[in-house]
Order: sequence, then structure tokens, then C-alpha cells
Amino acid sequence: MSDDIETIAESLAFDLNDDDIADCRESADRLADIAAGVSDDSERTVERTGSLLEDEYGALLDGFETPRTRETGGPLADQRIVVKDNIAVEHLGLTCGSAGFEYVPGFDATVVERLLEAGGELLGKANMDAFAFGPTGEFSGRADVVNPIAADRVPGGSSSGSGVAVATGLADVALGTDTGGSVRIPAACCGVVGVKPTFGHVSTHGVVPFAPSLDTVGPLARSVETAADALSAISDERTADSFGQTSSPSESQAVAADSDETFTVGVVTEFLEECSETVTRGVRSLCGEVESASELELEEVSVDLGSIEDAYLLVGATEFAWYLRQRGLVRGNGSTYARRWSRALREFVDDDGFSDHVAKRVLPSATLDAETDGDSYVAGRLEAEAFGRRLEAAFDRVDVLLVPTLRTLPPERGDVSAHDRLFDVLGNTAPFNLTGNPAVTLPVDGADGLPISVQVVAPRHDDGVAIDCARVFEEIVAESASLEPPALPA
Repeated sequence: MSDDIETIAESLAFDLNDDDIADCRESADRLADIAAGVSDDSERTVERTGSLLEDEYGALLDGFETPRTRETGGPLADQRIVVKDNIAVEHLGLTCGSAGFEYVPGFDATVVERLLEAGGELLGKANMDAFAFGPTGEFSGRADVVNPIAADRVPGGSSSGSGVAVATGLADVALGTDTGGSVRIPAACCGVVGVKPTFGHVSTHGVVPFAPSLDTVGPLARSVETAADALSAISDERTADSFGQTSSPSESQAVAADSDETFTVGVVTEFLEECSETVTRGVRSLCGEVESASELELEEVSVDLGSIEDAYLLVGATEFAWYLRQRGLVRGNGSTYARRWSRALREFVDDDGFSDHVAKRVLPSATLDAETDGDSYVAGRLEAEAFGRRLEAAFDRVDVLLVPTLRTLPPERGDVSAHDRLFDVLGNTAPFNLTGNPAVTLPVDGADGLPISVQVVAPRHDDGVAIDCARVFEEIVAESASLEPPALPA
């Protein structure tokens, strides 16, 4: 035992004499006895009561025979809801979209509790890319997810089932998680609305992490209004922010009501320059319609993108590698502390359960992190902070930014891999995870029968401003004779 503690001391660069080592060993033994006596409700056996919800699009997984409800009234009354399968729902299997993993939680995630308290009808779980490693929606180990607008195009991920469930009418509201765009990307690919709230605005208790400093939970719906109702239901102004993006709730942090205010909208030149001609043309068509709207004023703005794409790879994948090394425990910021969960994940990892896609996404950053003793991760965070300062400078001139959600039309299946064309999908969404800004995506036009979507990005904690401005864009699109997003399935 003394050899073990000496090895640990050496790894921590502690230089102690033999007597000190012996004292520490004695203290550790005493703490071990205390830890063994701590009760853990997660240890109880939890019965899996759900059954597979089958649909032609592969959007749904485990669910209830009769929708689960708690309240008969509320802002989400009569709204059918599904949640992504990395969000805990008591008695339903939690697979994270992986073929070889399943855990049955004995509790609901905080966001699930709030949906039920708001009167929602919980149908069950939505499919996803395994362990949230999208971004195209092609990497579920449970079922192939099909884009209902165009089967030869990707549905977007990693919240693929959430986007498809809303687009097809299988659900009125779906929750997804967004670490680099995983709510906004499937919303854009499937032609629906998706909201990424300000980092820390929605509790992640009971949500399986990907990158804890980037992870958010947000709603998808067919309209901005319905998405706003869902966001209001799950929002938590009391949530502590552990990662330096200081939380200071304001009246606009919660979802604002309809506003008569005129918004100054900054069209970001650099983001448009990265987009295909087709997407750029769609955004410019939207801007042409906006010029006649009294509620919006357009202004071209410049924001140097720097190396923000590489910063996302250095931060996101590295944090997931840390999570794997700790076998499912994020010390100091655990989404939940449950021994059954930790054991289940440990067994899955030790049995080489991860797909090649996940491995290829994680390994380069994990290797660099080890080789540089963490300096590469720090570099990624510093680059994100610099980009955030440039965004703040832009917000000194405008109320919101207008950014295309995807750089291209939804890609054809098989065109995007772990290392090829990744940022065609992630490039315009991931930067705002690194900065923590809220962003609302909505469809504004179409081409070749496929949707073109934009993001309305607001300053941190101004979620209500993003929602209100998105409502105005939605009205402009609905009234326009020239803007034509593809129709959703009836």
C-alpha cells in the first residue's frame, strides 16, 4: 500500500518523508471507511419499464406506452415531448445512441422534471449520434436516422432524432444537447427551429457530458414561439456557472415577450465568406426582404474568425478524453454522481465499446493534450477568449448577429467524416459554444428542395433578445413571396 501512495505522491510532485507518507496512508484508510458508508440511491435496482418506439425515420428509441404526465395545465400542456437519449428519464434506458451501452436511471434529469411541471406529455427518448459525436446524424448505433425532407441528405446531429421527431410531427417539442451545434445543426438540416441558450442558463444535471465547458441543453420545435415556451420551462437563472462565463441573469436572460423594439442586425462578413454560393444567395435574399421591415435594421460587420475552428477541436475532444479517463465522473461539476452509472460506463470503455468515429474524433486532441501537458488545451481556451472579445466588440455596434447555420446545404450522406468536411457543418455553430452566446436557428429559404437556415446570435444572457429577433425573422419569411423554406411533412 505504501508503494501505491508513494507513486501517487510522485505523480503529483509531492516530496514527503516516510513518516508523512505513513500519516497520509492512515488518513486515506480512514476516509475509505467513511466513503464506504455513504448511501447511494443510485445503487438500487431500477426496472426498465419502457419499450421501443418504432417509426419509419429511426427517430425514436425507448418510450412509454402512455405518455408520462405530471400536471394537467401549464405552458406546455398538450405538447408531446421527446428528449435526446443522453438525458436521464427514470425507468427508460439511457444508451447515448450506442449499440453496446445501456443504463437505466433511477431519477429524472432536471430538464425533464421541468418539462413535466410545465404540463408536457413525455413520450420518451430520441435517437442520437453515439455519445453525441456528430455532426451529421449518421453515427447512431441504435438505428439509422433518415432526414424526412430528403432521404439522401443527412438529418444533422448529434441530436438527429430530436430534429426528425419535430420535423415529422412525431413530437411537438424535443430536447437536444448542443456542444458544437448539436441542436442547431439537425434543426437546420430538417427545417425546424432550434435554440442554444446561454451557457449555464439551463441545468445539465442528469445529462451525460461531452465537453462540460461547452455543453448546453436546448429545445427544437416547428415555431419560435413553441421553442420559446419550452426554453422558458427548462431555464434556470440560478444555475451556477463553473467555467468562467460569469452568470449574471437579467430580464432578457429568460425568454422575453414580444417586443416592439427595433433590432440592429449585424451580418457577419467572415461567416458568409466561408459559405457556399447557394447558402450565401439565400441569406442575401433574406436580407433583401428585411430591408423593408421596420423592426430590423441591417449592418455589415466584421469579426475575425482567427483559429476558432481549431480551438473547438482542442477544447471539446480533450474534455471528452478527460471524461473517459475518469470513467464517467466530472469531478467538481458532475451532472450526477451515481455509482451504477460510473460502473456501467467503466465496463463499456474497458470493453472497447466506442465506435471508430468517436475514436477518430477524440484521439488527435487527446494525444496532443498528453504530449503538451495540457498546453494545447490552454491554447484552445485562449483562442476562444480572444474570439469572444471580438464578438463583444461587434455587439457594441449591433443588437444581434446574423450567421448562416450551415456553410452548405445539408450534405449528402457519407460526405462528412471525422476529419473531412467537418466544418462545413460545425464551422458556423461551434464558435458560439466556445463563447457561450445564445443562438436561435430557423429556416428562412430553400434551394433544391433543401432548407437554408440562419442563426440569430445575441450577447451572453440576452436569450430573450435572440428569441424576439428570431420571431421577427420568422414573420418576414412567412409573409414573403420569394423566400421558400421546404414544407415539412404534414
